[in-house]
Amino acid sequence: MDTQAASGPEALLGPGAAPELDEFVMARIAEDKRVAARAAEASAGGDVAGPQPAEAAEHAARFGPGRVLADCAALSRLVQACRDVRPDTRFLGSRPSGLPDFPPQPTDQHELAALALALLALPHAGHPDYREEWRP
Repeated sequence: MDTQAASGPEALLGPGAAPELDEFVMARIAEDKRVAARAAEASAGGDVAGPQPAEAAEHAARFGPGRVLADCAALSRLVQACRDVRPDTRFLGSRPSGLPDFPPQPTDQHELAALALALLALPHAGHPDYREEWRP
């Protein structure tokens, strides 16, 4: 058993329980937040990576722990806003015939919330808990 997954937010679901879309997204945000917080602690003493090419240094500065933590906070608020609307995830996976690369068009706030969550989950499509039915 993967101890990382077992200790994460999905561990609260119970054995064999699959996360819902919002829970899946929040678990990925929590993982990013944990990694960023550890990186912030590790780098508090200074530059631990040593000299880097300018492009790598710029990337590290733009996507350092502080930025990731701020992104996690904003994404958590977005997920909560979607939860408050009660997303209709049945809407996902209903692409028009012949248009597999285009997300379905939401017709109300519940479908829009589901689409927003599905788009937030998409970068994590390779995760073992990702379900294809969520693919927008």
